Amino acid sequence: MNYQLLIESYSFGTALSDQEIELLSLELETQIMNINISKEFGCFKSAPSHICEVLNLKKDTYWIMCLAEILDLHKPKKLGKSKSAEVFDLLLDKGLVIG
Repeated sequence: MNYQLLIESYSFGTALSDQEIELLSLELETQIMNINISKEFGCFKSAPSHICEVLNLKKDTYWIMCLAEILDLHKPKKLGKSKSAEVFDLLLDKGLVIG
């Protein structure tokens, strides 16, 4: 299933299974690995406003940040940076966001 559909479904109140969380985690890792290849992937497009709102993110937040935020909500790290912070730092480093 497409990660955007999972996020969309989650934004409408559908709980995510452990397997879906794992799929989202693999998707995020794949996107992070491919960030050097192309910045034209769909993950660098803005997510719909209702998704950003449900995740308490700014309007026009990239899909990749929404993905990281969902993982932080479902699999929070006990130590170190959150997935959202890691992704934001990566996007900042690549010049895709302004800090």
